[in-house]
Order: sequence, then C-alpha cells, then structure tokens
Amino acid sequence: MPDYASVARQVYALYQPILHDNAHHDHARELLGYYPRLNTLEGCQEYTRFVYDLCALARFDPTGKRVLDVGCGLGLQLAILHLMGVAEAHGFDPYADRLQVLQRLIAEHSLKNLQVRQAGLEEVDYPQGAFDMLLSNEAISHYPSVERFLERAAEWLRVGGVLIIADGNNGANPQLAHKTRQIWERFENGPAGDYEGHTVRQSYREAREAIIRECAPDLSHEQVAELARRTSGMTQPAILDAVRRYRATGETPNSIFTGEACPVNPYSGAVIERLFDPFELARQIEGYGFRARAYAYFGGARGNPLVRLANRALMALTPLTIRWANSFRVIAVRV
Repeated sequence: MPDYASVARQVYALYQPILHDNAHHDHARELLGYYPRLNTLEGCQEYTRFVYDLCALARFDPTGKRVLDVGCGLGLQLAILHLMGVAEAHGFDPYADRLQVLQRLIAEHSLKNLQVRQAGLEEVDYPQGAFDMLLSNEAISHYPSVERFLERAAEWLRVGGVLIIADGNNGANPQLAHKTRQIWERFENGPAGDYEGHTVRQSYREAREAIIRECAPDLSHEQVAELARRTSGMTQPAILDAVRRYRATGETPNSIFTGEACPVNPYSGAVIERLFDPFELARQIEGYGFRARAYAYFGGARGNPLVRLANRALMALTPLTIRWANSFRVIAVRV
C-alpha cells in the first residue's frame, strides 16, 4: 500500500483544479458542501486518513483489489482508493448530480480503473463474487431496503471479501436517537425549511396528500388528509392501491407515523437518516453469510494523536462505550 502522506498530496493535487475552476462554481460548491476542508492539504490528509483507518480496521489492503462503493455520492473515497492502488474501483449512486464531479475527474485524468454509474440498488448488477471489498460510507441509513443491500453484498463479495460500513446514525446513543427522531418528525409532518443540516422542501404527509388528491379529486379535504395520515411509510404505488381499496370498500389503511420508524419519501422511496443499533445490524449481517463485528467510533481522522489514542481505547471497549459514540463501524467478512 502506498504511503499515506503521498496519497494525501495526490488527492490535494487532483481536486485543486476543480475547486478553483471559475467556469464551474457548482462543482466546487458541491464538493465543499460535503468536504469543507478539501481545499487544504490538511483537509485532504484528514479525508485520506479516514479511508486508511477504515481499511486498517478491516485489515484490508486495497492494493490490486476490486472494490465497490454502494452509494458513492461525490466519489471522494473511490478517488482515494484509486490512489491507494486498487485494480478496479466501481461505484454507483441514484443521484446523477452527485456523480458529475467524479465523472469529470475520471474523464480529465483518464482514470480507466475507476467506473461509476447512476443507478439504484435494483438497477445495477455485478457478477457473483466480483469484489474483494464493498464500502458503505454514510449510505446504509439511506438505502430504501437494508435487507436488499445485504442480499446484494453477499452476492457481489467473494468468499473472504470484506464489507465495511461506516455510519453516523448510532441508535444506541440515546441523545443522538432523540435528535434523529426530531428530524423524522420534521420530514414527515413539516414545516418546510432548513432543520439540523437538512432541507425539508415539502413534508411527506403533504406529498401524500398531493398524490391522493390527484388520483381521487372527488374526495373531500378531510378524507384526503386522513388517508395521507394513514399511508405513512408508503410509496406512490402503495398509496394508490390504498386509495383504490378505500373507494371500493371503505377500508382505511393503518400505516400511521408514530415517530419510531424512519419516514419514507412517497415519490422516491428514499429515507432520511435511519437509526441502527450497531450490534443488531451486525447480527442481521451475519444472517446473510458473514462474520461481523460492530465498533464504537469517536474520531481521529484529523490526526490529533490524543484523539486517535482515545479512539483506539474506546473502540477496544466496545460494547461498553457504544452508547456515547455518535458513529459506528461494522466490519463483516464473507464466509
């Protein structure tokens, strides 16, 4: 594996032309929105150290390996893995605008071993056992179906391959769980606006009302509102089925938001910040043919030696420390 400091310098050099391109301000704005320190060498060291730390925790050397980033977004982790010497780096994400920067990097620098595509989990496929490592960084909490992701991970990873999950939605932390449920409430019931780093453009309940009103304009305002309240967590096809049943039989659906489950965008099926008990997630992963272990994570990617030392000690004390950690890691080996 190449030296960490040299990879960080290459990351810095790779992204500077984009960050200072006056013709494409949107690319720099997008990058710095997610990675605010990418325009400094220290920031590039932080983001590079983050990927090195994940590989070290998984005891995975990416040199010469085939890797897949599920929900790769802007693709910084894929670019770092490319510079770390992977044979092939693949990624996909359902949002085309997120991929533009990475696709530009690939084209401008002829990164032929780095391949990305716009797709959801059901729209992409790879041969069985195609990859040595699958990465899910801050993505598993947004997958429409965690179960389907794990099925596909089991298919795509070779025996002995590694699944690395890093996420900041530790449901075992009571304070974090409370804050996340407040975000759920805002997305489900509004009002619109910015809240805790998120933007609510329209509440999911209002979106369901619009769907119901369009397919059944003869229903009263009260009927539409009640059906919208009772179709929480449903996507548009299921909502339309529920409305048809209601009109045919008078049967009302009973999927009501209680604040205990993450709400669902009725148009896209996307979810906002699921919560996970890391140990329950590890047990769930093992049911798909893995050996899995969860860890509390407290930071250290910025390089502060005291923070890194404390993080190693607190990770070693998992599960005792999990309730105080904002983030977690799950490392799973395909068996």
